[in-house]
Amino acid sequence: MEVEGNGQYEQACDAALGWIARLRSDQASAADRESFALWLGEHTSHRSAMDQMLELWDDLGVLQMLPDATPAELPREAANQNRWYAGAVAVAATVMLAVFLYPQLGSDPVSNEYRTAVGERLIVDLPDDSQVVLNTDSSISVTYSEDQRHIDLRRGEAWFQVTSDKDRPFHVDSGETRVTAVGTAFNVYRLQDGTDITVTEGVVRVSEIVETGAHKPATQMLQVNQQLRTRSDGWLLSPPSDFSTRLAWRQGELVAEEMPLIELVAELERYHDTNYLIADPSIARLTISGVLQLDEPEAILKALEVSLGVQADTLESGTVRLLKADQ
Repeated sequence: MEVEGNGQYEQACDAALGWIARLRSDQASAADRESFALWLGEHTSHRSAMDQMLELWDDLGVLQMLPDATPAELPREAANQNRWYAGAVAVAATVMLAVFLYPQLGSDPVSNEYRTAVGERLIVDLPDDSQVVLNTDSSISVTYSEDQRHIDLRRGEAWFQVTSDKDRPFHVDSGETRVTAVGTAFNVYRLQDGTDITVTEGVVRVSEIVETGAHKPATQMLQVNQQLRTRSDGWLLSPPSDFSTRLAWRQGELVAEEMPLIELVAELERYHDTNYLIADPSIARLTISGVLQLDEPEAILKALEVSLGVQADTLESGTVRLLKADQ
C-alpha cells in the first residue's frame, strides 16, 4: 500500500485510529456513523489511511475486500453525474465497512417471547448460543441489544445455560429480582411472593430492582450449588447442597424424597390441568419417595395406591379425589 509521507496523511492516520476505536466501542451512535461516512469521502487519503490502520488494528484489513474505487469528495450537491457516482461509492464503502467490522453497532434490539402451556417443556436456543429450558406454564421475553442480553421471566420457571460474553452482560429479571451472569448456569423460579434462584454452574450476582431511592438495593453473590430465596420480608440463602433432584423437571421427572402427599399434589397441579382433592385428612402427611414421570399422571396415582394405600377417584367435574383405600 502506498503511504503518503506528509503531515496531512499522518493526521488522517490518527483520525482513522480514532474512528476505529469509536466505532468498535459501545458508545458509537448513529450520528457517529454518519460523520464517519462524511469523513471517509472527504479525501482519497482518508481511505488509504483507514486501510493501513485497519491492518494495524487486530489484522482487520477488511477494506481490502471492497471494490476498487477512488472516492471523491462526498457531494453536498450533485454538480454532475461523475461526482455523484464517486460520492455514492464512498458511502457504499462505508456501509460495507459497517457490515464487516461492526455487525452489532446500530442494530435495533431483537426481542422475542416464548411460553409453555401447562405440562409443556420447551428448549430455546438464543442468538449467542446460550440456551433456556422453560418449565411448565412459563413465559419469558428475550431482548438482545448491542450492550446487553436481557430476559424477563414473566411467569413460571426457567433454567439458563449462558455463553460467556464479558462485553454484554446476561440479565434475568423476575419481579423485583435481577440475576446477572457471565458464562454460567442457573435456575430461576418465579413465585407469587418472590423468586428462587439456584446456581448449577459458575457464579451469579443477584440484586434487588428498586425503582425508588427509599433504600439501598440488596445484592448477593451465589456460587455453584447455592440457592437464594428472595421474599418481600427478606432473603434466605441456603447452605451449599446438591440441587440436581430439584431440577429433574428438565428431564420430565419429579424426584420425591419423603415428600408429603400434600406437596406432591401441589406439584401435580403445576404440570396438569387437573384439580386434586385430598378428601381424607389422615393421608395428607403420608410421604412418598421415588422418581416419578411427570408426563404419566396415571402411573403416579397407581404408585400412590400401591405404596401408600391411597385410592384415586375421578369425579364428574374432572377433579381427582384422594382418600384412604378400603381395607
